[in-house]
Amino acid sequence: MSGDGGQSWRYLYERLGEKPFQQLCGALLAQSTPDMRCYPVGHSDGGRDAVDTTGGRTVIYQVKWSANAVKNPVTWLRATIKEEEANIRRLVAEGARDYYLITSVAGTAVPRKGNMDKLDAVLADLGADFGIEMRVWWRADVDARVDTAPAELKWAYADMLAGHDLIRYLIEGERVAAREDALRGLLLRVIAAQWDEDAKVKFKQVELDTHRLQDLFVDVEAMRITKPEAAFGGFRSGLGEQLGGAAEYLAGAARPFALVRGEPGQGKSTLGQYLCQMHRAAYLPGVAAVGTPTVAGPRMPLRVDLRDYAAWLAYRDPFGDEDDTGPRATSGLRPQGSLEAFLAALLRARSGGLVADVGIVNDIMRRLPLLLVLDGLDEVAGSDTRVRVVEEIDAFTARLRVCPFPPQVVVTTRPNAAELAEPSADHYEILVLSRLSPELRACYLRKWADARGVRGAERRSLEQVFRQRSSEPHIAQLADNPMQLTILLYLIQKRGNSVPSGRTELYTSYMETFLDREAEKTPAVEEHRVVLEEVTAFLGWLLQSRAEAREGNGLIATHRLKREIAGYLFDVRKETSLVEDLFTGVTARVWALTSKVEGTFQFDVQPLREYFAARYLYAFAGADLPRFDKVDVLRELVRRPYWLNTTRFYAGFAQPNELGGLIEGLKDEWGNPARLRQVRFTAWTLLRDGVFRCRTRSQQSAAELFLDPLSVRLINHALNAGEIPPLGWDSGANDLTAALLDRIADDPHSVATRERLALTEQLIDERGVFDTWWLPHMRAAIGTNDERAWLTIGAALAAASRTEGSDLEGLNLDDPHIATAAVAVGLPAEAGSTTEKTLVRAVLDGHCSDVECASLTGFAHDLLRVAAPQHFLRKLQVFRHTLGHDPLYRVPVHHADRRIGPDEHRAALIRLRSRDDRFARLGQARRFTRESRDTVAPWVDTARTLADVFGPCWLAAEIAVIGATATPTNFAAQGDTTPGSGPFGPRPDYGRLVQDIRGFRDTGSWWTTQYELHRDPLSRATWVLALLTVASDDVVEAHLSGVDEATRALPEESRQALILSSSRIGASVAVSEQRRGSILAGTAGLSPMTTLLVAHHVRAVAYSHFTTTALRDLAPYGAAAWPALLALGDRMTSSPGEDVCAAFRAHEPHDIVGRDRLPTYDAATAATVIGPMMARPFDFPLDWILEVEAVLARTEDEALGEVADADAWFR
Repeated sequence: MSGDGGQSWRYLYERLGEKPFQQLCGALLAQSTPDMRCYPVGHSDGGRDAVDTTGGRTVIYQVKWSANAVKNPVTWLRATIKEEEANIRRLVAEGARDYYLITSVAGTAVPRKGNMDKLDAVLADLGADFGIEMRVWWRADVDARVDTAPAELKWAYADMLAGHDLIRYLIEGERVAAREDALRGLLLRVIAAQWDEDAKVKFKQVELDTHRLQDLFVDVEAMRITKPEAAFGGFRSGLGEQLGGAAEYLAGAARPFALVRGEPGQGKSTLGQYLCQMHRAAYLPGVAAVGTPTVAGPRMPLRVDLRDYAAWLAYRDPFGDEDDTGPRATSGLRPQGSLEAFLAALLRARSGGLVADVGIVNDIMRRLPLLLVLDGLDEVAGSDTRVRVVEEIDAFTARLRVCPFPPQVVVTTRPNAAELAEPSADHYEILVLSRLSPELRACYLRKWADARGVRGAERRSLEQVFRQRSSEPHIAQLADNPMQLTILLYLIQKRGNSVPSGRTELYTSYMETFLDREAEKTPAVEEHRVVLEEVTAFLGWLLQSRAEAREGNGLIATHRLKREIAGYLFDVRKETSLVEDLFTGVTARVWALTSKVEGTFQFDVQPLREYFAARYLYAFAGADLPRFDKVDVLRELVRRPYWLNTTRFYAGFAQPNELGGLIEGLKDEWGNPARLRQVRFTAWTLLRDGVFRCRTRSQQSAAELFLDPLSVRLINHALNAGEIPPLGWDSGANDLTAALLDRIADDPHSVATRERLALTEQLIDERGVFDTWWLPHMRAAIGTNDERAWLTIGAALAAASRTEGSDLEGLNLDDPHIATAAVAVGLPAEAGSTTEKTLVRAVLDGHCSDVECASLTGFAHDLLRVAAPQHFLRKLQVFRHTLGHDPLYRVPVHHADRRIGPDEHRAALIRLRSRDDRFARLGQARRFTRESRDTVAPWVDTARTLADVFGPCWLAAEIAVIGATATPTNFAAQGDTTPGSGPFGPRPDYGRLVQDIRGFRDTGSWWTTQYELHRDPLSRATWVLALLTVASDDVVEAHLSGVDEATRALPEESRQALILSSSRIGASVAVSEQRRGSILAGTAGLSPMTTLLVAHHVRAVAYSHFTTTALRDLAPYGAAAWPALLALGDRMTSSPGEDVCAAFRAHEPHDIVGRDRLPTYDAATAATVIGPMMARPFDFPLDWILEVEAVLARTEDEALGEVADADAWFR
């Protein structure tokens, strides 16, 4: 990596100092020339640091070092040489023939202009004057010689090492007699300490022969839902991109910062442990177990528990042997609490007290490629503390960007149902851990059985029972989470087929079996079993509630644990002798609590603590209150995101006669403006957990909670974003699907239909259910005003592709809207039939370019696969070297952006060629050949082929115009235009079109002539599109009246195709040049369509010319009206009001604004101005609904422990 002025960071010579740098240069010279004489450092050497007399020719070497970067190296080095003039002339007189100046200064290599070439000229003049050949070794020359030097030589100068050279020194340095290096000692101690910490899984299940991480780890697959460079809400680059195993991906990830979300027990912490161990294994070859995987380029790994960082911020010592939950001398959070300062404390603690400060941490980050895993953001309780932690992470991330070696930071957390603070989406990609696939479940079963020593017939029985039971949907759901699968396998081995079907029941059965085992071993446990269960539940509540109140990080000191147990037993009037019985001889475990840090106890993993907290709340909250309602506890739990997992366990304890109360409690909180997403995500999770499964009516009632408009929008978005898992068919998805389909059938034209369908698509387990419902409605709609609506509904699942052609006879395909919907729904058509020709014509006329056809294989769909306009925008994007701008569009739009893989493209071409041999030219046209390289041939030849097969058409014209937008200096026009042809008219030559509109882009008279000559709709529409995308600003401004006249005269179907094509090109990253804003002002008095066409191609700042009424009037143009939405977004930011809200309501609620444009409203503004959006959620874009919900959610309830005390839950 290099910086300004050619500065190289390969080796840090500045750290060596002047004398060591001279010694290094001498060693390099001696390495290449054994007879080299090197003079002592610090002596008066007469202008010679080394001399080579090999072959009778005397060569002088002089070393010059600089502590800082030199602004003008040529001037500095020339002055340095002039200072040595007397010495040089004396050496020449004594017979010196060559003079080398060796420097740590970096040079630049620009021919004739760089300082390396400039100094060569200076040296040539000086050499002629002195009578000696003069040369210089720049920093890059020294780098090259150090690169080829033996490792022992490099390690002798370890202070200069950085990056992987320093890593190699840290790993292998002890093999040579190198001087003691404090940094090496510090880092190796920390690596060794953290290796031991992470070598075992956190959840230590009983009766396993091994808890080694590598013996039980399976690489859970991950999905990327956003990339940092596209942080638009609802428009996220990489949405749903499958990445394979999370550890494998992160070990080689090109993106430095990742936020990894996973549900409780899904393996987030295990992933962080394993990823660090992969890097640590390179440092500890003698310690790492055989088979521990390593990475090709190891980093310096550090893993941080963020709950420890939060405790440190609150002036507690997370590394001491006390739980530190007593009163603090200082309240609040440290004003100076950078992550670097905490890392220094971590290094001191894990190294056994070696010196480490912020300076050393910064030195590590400057010299080493760092891997920092920040584990458990969800364990940071208190929204203010979490905000501060995230602010420090973001600030740390910003500072890392100047590090010479790109660092990697991985943050893990649970799904965020309450808009809690998370690292900035501008820098962090967001990954979601997937549920365990059947293959991974089988892999884990094998590893678990090996670790438990299950073999022979017992193993075959285990595998058979697991296969049988996991075929049941609710058991399969339990098994798709690593921790739950671990418990499930244990119970299958113990009980065979008799295993729980619910999550809470699963944990209860496991803890009971665990306690059975403990009772057999320990008489005290057998004697006090009931009390022990109660006490453990109390401790779960105690530690969980204290963690929320920032009074601890989940640990409790042994002496305090005894005191708390004794105090509890005394309060509930039970025998206190249990305390001493339990702790006599105990050093590592008391049933569910374990001692991982000497002198303290904690629950193995957070889900166990949450389970026992829920158990205590369910069994003992309000036990002494005669009119206490358990639903009150549920209401308080649901309001607090920190207690979500506890809520799941709590609801799982409910008996059948309590389910109605749970549903009523959820209904009570459904309208809580501060918890709109939180309560819905919680209810969704309870459904998924099977809480209501035992009573059909209760489950149906719970599912129907999600029918309101806000729920449909929030849940659909959350499923798309991977924020919540899908709902099992037998866990309420069947009931919700049926209810949604009923609502759709009642009003197919409703603005809510689109998102109700999208949600249904994510719920339905087989398409036959949808087809059976849709087909009768579709048949009944043929010939009515509902025909298009029902075709559009069927398109969501390509329903017509599974019908016979005779099923849908009588469709009004002469209507372009109906024909487009028929293409989208997958209407079957016989080859050569009138129906097929009509569908193909809809594609050629430009009406279907945004149709999704991934699962469809008709003639029309194959045309879209090979000739849809976005493929040619993408090709232009690639060859303009802007591929990093992902996705294709620079603004959030609804235009299609699906990449067609080579196999899919090839298969489509084969099918097309079977219909007409001329389609072979489409495959050839899209490829750059030696002849077509740096030309617009791929665009022109494709357009010509389409015209040759089908005649002139809008699709061909759009592709040609896209090619014409390519920069002429990079993409020349082809010279093979058809003699006598024209760019427009009944038989246009698309090569001529591209050549002329580029060649005459500045010639207004040519555009005027072409407009007057060609009056047919296709020519006029092509003229408008070419003018707006290719002509100069002055030409466009002079022809606005022509644009307006032409568009007014076009048939409606041509107007629609034109506006969509203009929108695609204007929004594309590939066509980056935007027009001056004054052109938009020239549309005053012209039609809304003309105004919108121009707006597609001008800079967004010009949208201020629009009146709010004008922005509202652009709503009928749907997806193409994105400039209006951007302008409305700006106005909602600067001056929200009813007129702006009314304009938003005129647009479709599915149109995209992009949450990066949204303001940060204070709660009062949100409630009074924007709050009403929640009452009409389908009147506004989803981005605004999400933003307003997030604003309203920025309130924090008091800690649950305080509520319990105030309401005397446990008096």
